[in-house]
This record gives sequence, C-alpha cells and structure tokens, in this order.
Amino acid sequence: MQRVGWFRSSLGSRVVVSLTGLGLVGFVVFHMLGNLQVFEGPDALNSYAAMLRDMPIFLWTARIGLLGVAIFHIALAIQLVLRNRRARPVGYVLREYRHASVASRTMALTGSVLLVFIVFHLLHLTAGLADPSSSNRLDAGGHADVYGKVVHAFQNPLYVVIYLVGQLALGVHLSHAVSGSLQTLGIERAAFNHLFKAAGPVVAVLVVSGNLAIIFAIFLGIVRA
Repeated sequence: MQRVGWFRSSLGSRVVVSLTGLGLVGFVVFHMLGNLQVFEGPDALNSYAAMLRDMPIFLWTARIGLLGVAIFHIALAIQLVLRNRRARPVGYVLREYRHASVASRTMALTGSVLLVFIVFHLLHLTAGLADPSSSNRLDAGGHADVYGKVVHAFQNPLYVVIYLVGQLALGVHLSHAVSGSLQTLGIERAAFNHLFKAAGPVVAVLVVSGNLAIIFAIFLGIVRA
C-alpha cells in the first residue's frame, strides 16, 4: 500500500515521468543514429531495416513497449500538470512562469505538437498510409526500399515543412526534459550542476542536428535515390 501511495504522490509521479521520458530519449537517439545510415547509401539503410524486420519478436516487443511507455508518460505528465495547477495559488504560478525558461513554459505545447507529429510520422514512413505511392518500393535485393521511401519523402517541400515543425518541437522539449529528469531523479549534484543543466540542450542539439542533416541533405539533392 505504501508503494501505491508513493506512486500516486506528486514526487512518485514525477519520478516515473522522468524515467519513462529518459527511456523515450534513449529511443530517439538510437532512432536518429540508425537513420544516419542514409548517408552510407541504400544498401546500408535497407540492410539495417531488413535486419530489424528479420527479428519480429524483438521488433514488435519494442514497438508495443515503446507505445506503452509513451502513453504512460503522457498520461502521468497531464495528470501532474493538472494537479499542480489545482494545488498552487494563481500568484505563485504566475511568478514561477515568469522565472521559467521558454522550454519549461512550453512543455505542454511542445509535447502536444510532438504527439501529433509522431502519429503522422508513423502513418507516413512506418505504415506508408500518408504517402502510399512509395510504400511498396523494393530495392535490387528484394528488400523493402526504406532508403528510396525516405528520399522520396524529403524531396517534397510539404513533408519537409511538417518534419521541420516536428524537429523544432522535439528540440525544445528535449532541452528541458533531459535536464529536468536528471534533477528529479536526484542525479544532479552541486559539483556537476552546470554539466547536468547543459545535458538537455546538448542532447537536443545533437538529435535535432542529426535529423535535420538527413532532411536537408535529401531536399538539397546531396543524398539521392
């Protein structure tokens, strides 16, 4: 019962939000690194995608697990926001808002934008429903042509704009989420204070830079099908 009570407490909820958030950050970094293989050519990226598809149990376990973690993270984050608003006087909330960073102030907004973007991304490049014309491509080896699908997508200015908005939301969200999570988990120490505060912006810049490099390299014709 004590564990249940702790979990339902504000501190317990913040710890779980932080842990699930850091787990999702780990996936985002891994996903970005995998996608950077687009610079090595179609064989590298398509072989990587084929390797993942050849491990269906691992792939679907990871997908379902990530979906569950994401839903849990979002639900608890919303619960925390509503609980904090009810518990704090209006004057205190206004003072806190004025002293908060832009990234901190806009966590709910960037989180909402990210949720919409992730749904679109899954429908677009994972399920192929947003752009069916490229969903059944095969490469010379008979593998799904993920490379061709990605190149086809980012030759379209509309998709480039959508993904740029998604990356902006991702960068702003990560810049506060990583540092805030480390602080909530008690990892922050006086000796490493500046290091942990910088962790969020650094992770955000690295992830977004990697993703933007892919988008612009394709759009500018540096990477071609």
